[in-house]
Amino acid sequence: MQIKSFLAGAALALLSLNAAQAAVITIQADRDASVGDGANNAWNVWHRWVGTNIMGTYSSLFGFDLGSLQGKQISAVAFSAFHNFTDADGIIGAAFGLDNTWEPPSVASYDAIGPVLANNTASQATVNTYQTWKLGKPVTSDGRLTVVLSGDGWNDYEPLLRGLGHGAFLTVTYAEVPEPVSLGLLGVGLAGLAAARRRKPA
Repeated sequence: MQIKSFLAGAALALLSLNAAQAAVITIQADRDASVGDGANNAWNVWHRWVGTNIMGTYSSLFGFDLGSLQGKQISAVAFSAFHNFTDADGIIGAAFGLDNTWEPPSVASYDAIGPVLANNTASQATVNTYQTWKLGKPVTSDGRLTVVLSGDGWNDYEPLLRGLGHGAFLTVTYAEVPEPVSLGLLGVGLAGLAAARRRKPA
């Protein structure tokens, strides 16, 4: 009976340890770009256009450095960007970029865009507010992640954390990956407990 109680306590402690290892962190965008006519113009430094207007079709790219989370299991990311202008109501879709190495900071073409994973409605009512897209498990490479916004109305979102103070960011949910040594010790301990139980006299 003592062995059973001990095993139950050990299992509860292990579950508590795993729960304690889950964490959430906020990471600011550190690179940005727009795709479309005029994407390289100097005035496009402060705003990232999304949608379609008389000058062309635009998508906006936001780059994140996830190097600080190397060796951790990322279970989900939520992307947030500040909506600061609208010329027409629209549906803004968010997707992962499949190429996380785009350069320079402003690019004229980018077609490595995955499927839209979440949508938000952009209108005059959402101007000067943050909007959030829940994207699930990310597609990363070399510790970097690209999020792409596209839509059917002409809207602006602030990119990096510049003078306007509303940079795009990720809310990342992750968990520590148990070290092999820790897992091995746990296995040895449980095997020892099982052996002790078998040796217990009737």
